[in-house]
Amino acid sequence: MATLSTAEKSFLKQLVNTVRRPLNLAWLLTVISTLLFVGQAWLLANIFSLWLTNYFDELPLSTGIDAIWFGGLLLCFVLRPLLNMGRELLSARASLQVRTKLRQSLLTTMANLGPNLRHFGSDGSISSQIIDQTDALDGFISRFSVQKKVTVTTPLILLVVVAWQSKFAAALLLMTAPLVPIFMILIGHLTAKKSAAQFGALSQLSGRFLDWIRGMPTLKRLQATSIAEQDLAISSEDYRRRTMDVLKIAFLNGAVLELLAALSIALVAVYLGFGLMGILPWDKGHVPVAYFGALFILLLAPEFYVPLRQLGADYHAKAEAEGAVQSLLPIITAAQSGSQSTADPSPATPSTSSTVDLSQAFGLVINELTIRTAITDPVSDDDSESSGSDTQPTYRTRLAPVSFELQPAQRVALVGDSGSGKSSLLQAIMGFVDYQGNIEIATISGQSIDIKQVPQQQLRQHIGYLAQQVALMPLTIAQNLRLANPSASDEQLIEVLEEVELWQLIKRLPQGLDTQLGDRGQGLSGGQQQRLGIAQLLLRKDSLWLLDEPTEHLDPDTADRVHQLLQRVSEGKTVIWITHSHQQLVWLDSVIKLSLPPAVTVMGESHD
Repeated sequence: MATLSTAEKSFLKQLVNTVRRPLNLAWLLTVISTLLFVGQAWLLANIFSLWLTNYFDELPLSTGIDAIWFGGLLLCFVLRPLLNMGRELLSARASLQVRTKLRQSLLTTMANLGPNLRHFGSDGSISSQIIDQTDALDGFISRFSVQKKVTVTTPLILLVVVAWQSKFAAALLLMTAPLVPIFMILIGHLTAKKSAAQFGALSQLSGRFLDWIRGMPTLKRLQATSIAEQDLAISSEDYRRRTMDVLKIAFLNGAVLELLAALSIALVAVYLGFGLMGILPWDKGHVPVAYFGALFILLLAPEFYVPLRQLGADYHAKAEAEGAVQSLLPIITAAQSGSQSTADPSPATPSTSSTVDLSQAFGLVINELTIRTAITDPVSDDDSESSGSDTQPTYRTRLAPVSFELQPAQRVALVGDSGSGKSSLLQAIMGFVDYQGNIEIATISGQSIDIKQVPQQQLRQHIGYLAQQVALMPLTIAQNLRLANPSASDEQLIEVLEEVELWQLIKRLPQGLDTQLGDRGQGLSGGQQQRLGIAQLLLRKDSLWLLDEPTEHLDPDTADRVHQLLQRVSEGKTVIWITHSHQQLVWLDSVIKLSLPPAVTVMGESHD
């Protein structure tokens, strides 16, 4: 795995900066807790050294001991856990805030990308990225980001206090401290590589599992379920192996850091012990550090290495976050570019879009519209770089130049051979793909405006889309309908169901509107699913309907009934209907035919 790019590092830094205030407060609580620990160690060293002195002087143990010391100890014992709990709460909330916003951004991007989302992987893989890999950022934000500062301030505070008692002991701590981060970095780089491979295996497993589950009815009919079982077993075994590789490195990391810290503390303890006995080779018969100072230093020494060891453990979380960001970066980049384009529109956009009334049926004026997609060839790119020659850009034309005018409330059929760009044209209207040429909105009042000057969110609120397979969720019928209009009342739901001739069926069901549907609308026939999709369109009250072969998979009788239904409910709407059999739709106003585009375009030249 390559090292983190500038964009990935910048993104991780940007995530932390959004919650910098609570993270700084969490760090401040840790500093206060460290100062309390110093006071706690000083009180304990004082008490035990006085007890020891009183014991040898045959005095009562309580001689010279102030009762307020025990009150101070009790205060330290109570406040330090509370401060640590406050740090954890602040860090956890900051992490939750960042991950929630990131998920919302990713989900918004998914909606904006529409059909182009398939370029980022299968549904299962994308779901794994949004859920699992977003959660992998938790440790980096809530622990590592704060621990970096704690690792500097806590040892520095303790080093100053130890030097106050013994400069040689402070020098020992200072010399052994770098060993921990050195091994942490060496092991952490290996962890980052393994974590990235683990996330890749998890995404692959999620995608395969969802694809096989969706195709299970077909596999059962073909008696091929064993193929799915074998494929999932191989993928899950690969994921298990990669997970164990990450865990082995994590345990190795912890063991090495604990060993280094223990050896360093032991070195300080040997020096202090030999010093108390006066047998130091270079200073025999002399006690360099008294019992109070030695006990004070020994109480502080373990805490000196705790932040370093913790940073080493949290470095594993940083490696996980880096692996997750490398996987999420394509979608993250799309999210940022999408938000930038909509968050800061040009000064002319608000005043222009505010005067456009899209609540009524509007037409479209399309002039020389063409869609091209760059064809990437990594092999040829490498060859060209090595040879030093320039490679001409190559494009695949998805839609040949087309021009037509669609009047408000006009209903047309869009026909053409497979590959002529019918669906691509609808995607361009919805803003899902880049295009060359012009698309203008023509209102009933005669106003005309470039579609790019209308914010996409505002435009899509008035465009309804119906595909071959309606996107129904495993929710109740009422909940599926309210996905189109969350504020719709039961009376409105019943009204649209009556309009699409579904209410008589639904009201006979035991649970009526609360009837639970299965995945992808299971429980309803294909025609009933399409009717439910049409009901969603009616609830949205869209002005422009884009129908992408909504009856192609239905039997002829069901398709005819859906045709008649759409003829009735689409009156007053502007409709573009993609179909191969427009002869059955005699009620449409006109037919627009698309021609097949050239296969490849190189520097503006066509090559079939």
